[in-house]
Amino acid sequence: MRNLFSLGAALALLLWTSVSARVGETPLQAADLAWARGDYVVALEGYLRLLDSQVGKPELEAIALQTGELYRTTELTTDGAAPRFSPDGHALLYETARGVSRSTWIVPADGSTAPTLELHGFAAAYSPDGTSIAYLAVTPTPELEQAAAAVEQAAADDRVRRQTALNERIAAAARVVVRDVRSGRETELPLAGFTKTQLAFGAGTVWFAGRGPDDQAPQIYQVTEGGRAAARTSGPREQVIVRINTTGTALLVAPRQPSGAAALQTTTPRTFGIIATSTGRLTTLPGFAPSFSGDGATLTYVSRIDDGYQLVAARTTDPLNGSVVRSGPEPIDAPSLTADGTRIAFQMMNKDDWDIYIVDRDGTGQRRVTREIQHDVLPVFLGPDRLLAAVGEARHRRSFLYDLTSMTRRRLFHNNTVRTIAPEYSWQPSPDGRRVLITAERDGDTVTPDRGVYLVDLTREVTQEELRTRIRSSLDRERDLRARAARMYAPIARTVAAITSGASVDRIFGYESALFDFDSKFVTQPGNARAAAFLFDTYRSFGYAPQYQSFEYRLPGGTTGQTANVVATLGGTENPELVYVVSSHFDSALVSPGADDDSSGTAALLETARLLAAHRQPATIVFASFTGEEAGLFGSREFVRRAVADKAHVLGALNNDMVGWANDERLDDTIRYSNAGIRDVQHAAALQFSRLITYDAHYYKNTDAAAYYEAFGDIVGGIGSYPVLGSPHYHQPHDLLETINHQLVTEVAKTTAASIMLLASSPSRITGLRITSYSNRHATVAWTPSPERSVTGYLVTWRQPSSADAKQLRVQAPSARLDGVPAGTDVSVKAVNAKGLEGWDWATVVVR
Repeated sequence: MRNLFSLGAALALLLWTSVSARVGETPLQAADLAWARGDYVVALEGYLRLLDSQVGKPELEAIALQTGELYRTTELTTDGAAPRFSPDGHALLYETARGVSRSTWIVPADGSTAPTLELHGFAAAYSPDGTSIAYLAVTPTPELEQAAAAVEQAAADDRVRRQTALNERIAAAARVVVRDVRSGRETELPLAGFTKTQLAFGAGTVWFAGRGPDDQAPQIYQVTEGGRAAARTSGPREQVIVRINTTGTALLVAPRQPSGAAALQTTTPRTFGIIATSTGRLTTLPGFAPSFSGDGATLTYVSRIDDGYQLVAARTTDPLNGSVVRSGPEPIDAPSLTADGTRIAFQMMNKDDWDIYIVDRDGTGQRRVTREIQHDVLPVFLGPDRLLAAVGEARHRRSFLYDLTSMTRRRLFHNNTVRTIAPEYSWQPSPDGRRVLITAERDGDTVTPDRGVYLVDLTREVTQEELRTRIRSSLDRERDLRARAARMYAPIARTVAAITSGASVDRIFGYESALFDFDSKFVTQPGNARAAAFLFDTYRSFGYAPQYQSFEYRLPGGTTGQTANVVATLGGTENPELVYVVSSHFDSALVSPGADDDSSGTAALLETARLLAAHRQPATIVFASFTGEEAGLFGSREFVRRAVADKAHVLGALNNDMVGWANDERLDDTIRYSNAGIRDVQHAAALQFSRLITYDAHYYKNTDAAAYYEAFGDIVGGIGSYPVLGSPHYHQPHDLLETINHQLVTEVAKTTAASIMLLASSPSRITGLRITSYSNRHATVAWTPSPERSVTGYLVTWRQPSSADAKQLRVQAPSARLDGVPAGTDVSVKAVNAKGLEGWDWATVVVR
């Protein structure tokens, strides 16, 4: 059978190759082109045929990198933080949980997931020789646990304050414990009366950041013989530990930098300090972003000069006598040294985005490494000729490896799926550069605080069979998505196609151009009111009767003023009391004209409203242009406040934000959702009624979507930027009209119109689902009748915990009896209406 199968595969590949050759494409090129246009089924089928033909290593690597990861990756935990290697690289550690429950796990660096040691504490630091480890231990008390519970229960606008208070309590309760790695013997250092937040282990001494009884602000302390704490910094500014060199002879410290709006207002020159751990002597230097070479002997940092920036290098033992490696007007940051200190990598901004450069220690041999449209940042040497760096905006970056000999790059980490993105947040190479620890959200969930910790082994690539398994899984999911998409829209597909085909890129450009001409639309700027008036007039030109939602805002500094949302309503034909909302914010950051953030989303919203103006849907659709998002989600919260006060029955919402910037030629954006049903509706809409290629991420925090979630629960979807916050123009003066792909915005408008049409035409998610009785594997379930008038029945499905197959039952009444159902079974229900449209999301309950 194997020979017959191989022969058949070979003949199929030969036929495919001959067809491809006629159009000048290799099979790999044909599959890659299908991938680029978002035809993932064709692409994945092509990759499978190639793999079945026993491709060579170059093709295997290309397919692996296109579809996910090339290197073997081990998930250490789904809820971790602060991963790092031991000095010899044979062990690694990471933290789990949060607050008073934090633990540190020490495991072998070979990828074993079985913990070998749990330390009930956090902020662990190895001694330079790896024989000891210091950590902060906290004993849970009722007071601490109550404070932690208060953080979890706090409203969004109060959570930061409560978290800060909890952190201060934990720092006061923390004890510094030193553990002998070999014997397991632990010693607690007598540091009562001090808060402790960070640790470092010098050559024979422990260091911590914290506040003493007489400190104005947290300082850096050395624990001397006898366990006494000696302050090595002083003053009114909080000091933090930056890093310690590998030999433990020098410690970098710096004043904590302000964040957010405060960072823009500060004029204090940036400085840092280097402490000789043998003497405790502090040397303060003007500059920032300091780092050590791998051998600990060389220091590099950036300093400001009147007309620009300098890259400086010095011996660690003689930091004041540094030499200027590079000087120029271009901003530079994040320098990194090779292990021997002979070469420096750094990020430099030539125009609008950061790129990576390398230069020899003597200032010669400067070369540009990257030319990516997005920011290329945070370079770290993995060896003399290999570099690790990140791409993207600060909250959602992705890692790449750079070969400095061939000047080529490879993506490092992924989640091995087609649609869901995997934002990364930290990268820690092993001392020998053969492994990398990554903190990431491999499942695309940016909302929950859980983040995974992953060990990437750069010496082991995925096998051909592992790659086959990955692609088959992705192909199954993609085929299933497309089949569900067709079934979902079938009753109204022709109508949706006819309406969405009227979207106009010329109109999209017209909206964007008008909004762009108002310059900054921040609430304090004249452009805000001018934009609101433009939106009002534009909605009215479509035939709506728009309304202003005026209100007073107050900024953190005390500034007050008037601003307004603009709202237009398309009344429902069958269920006018049921409401769906489509929204975008029209204001911009103070310093930005906001072409992408968020004139692009506003343009898509206007075009959606125009397309539907003459096509009322069964439920009511509200088009809401929000103000004040950049000032603190003011407009969306005012809209939601009024909706709650008016007892509006809001069932679902789509919020678009930053949809116009494109990283490449692909028309792609991300579905940012709280509701998986709406996520799938939007994938289906994009697949069938637009050219938009859609990713997805569980993402709504710190956007207008959060206001909906806080009031109505997980009812939100919408489109956001590629893949999530990748644009180098984000919140910058150069967020200009010429950076926008207007066709991309048009495809978003089509997807949005198709999505809201299905939502407003379909039954909503049912409520009140419950198990009313359960005995002898017989369960009765009931739910609140659907509010839509055209509902004709309900689909009930259930799946046993150990089975992949679901059973299904259709009923007319809002209840059902299920027989032969073991405890733990998931029961899901959705309504069906007279058109055959199913509810856009399942309600689920577990049999107990």
